[in-house]
Amino acid sequence: MEDKQFDEPVHVQLKPGKIRAVTWTSQAAKALLYEWPEKRGRRHRTARQACLDVMSGLKDARAARKAFTAAAEEADVLVPISRIVKPRR
Repeated sequence: MEDKQFDEPVHVQLKPGKIRAVTWTSQAAKALLYEWPEKRGRRHRTARQACLDVMSGLKDARAARKAFTAAAEEADVLVPISRIVKPRR
């Protein structure tokens, strides 16, 4: 299986107080399979399949990133970039 890097990280909060940057399809797949909250819907299933398709060489990393982001939104674990980037003073 081939691991591919996302063009930009997706920030998620799967545990209280811990924000994580997901940058590889293997990281996304592991998060979806082993760390995801109970709220698992259609977008979760789509994201799992997209990650597998990327690692099997059937899709590019953009497809997995897009699907993973949608699943994170569905599960209310996506962290907006505004919470990550510190404003300049």
